[in-house]
Amino acid sequence: MQTHKIWLVIPLLIATSCAMFGSHKQTTLRIYEQVGTGLPEGHWREAKIPKTELTLRVDRFPVLTERDVKMAEPFETVGGVAVMLHFDAHGMFMLDELTTRDRGRYLVVFLNDRPVAAHLVERRLVHGQFLLEGDFTDAEARQLIDDLNKMAKKRG
Repeated sequence: MQTHKIWLVIPLLIATSCAMFGSHKQTTLRIYEQVGTGLPEGHWREAKIPKTELTLRVDRFPVLTERDVKMAEPFETVGGVAVMLHFDAHGMFMLDELTTRDRGRYLVVFLNDRPVAAHLVERRLVHGQFLLEGDFTDAEARQLIDDLNKMAKKRG
């Protein structure tokens, strides 16, 4: 009977210690490309872009993620803090390829599985840099920058 009580207490201790030491869920950054209407159901997902009238169909799988970011830094704009993303070699190649192929379409950015921005592809991005301006607060932008840089440092 005592063993049973211990197993009930362990999850409570883990949850309490995580809250005490300020750990938070790992930040996810996903960039999806807009797809046409010809794809069958299940091969796309719908993204409603905040503060716009846009509802876009995007590929089910992201083309870039937080694992492709080698550095992030704040970028001051009139509307507040944006995030300048610097991609690694793979991310640079993918961004170049996407912005060459998808002119006139959108790249949709999700932060923690929430759509925050849609970037209309108007020109080729060849240097692996992407300015992320979206529906997030300055505090969220700074947290994103910190998290992305910590993840990049761990990967070395």
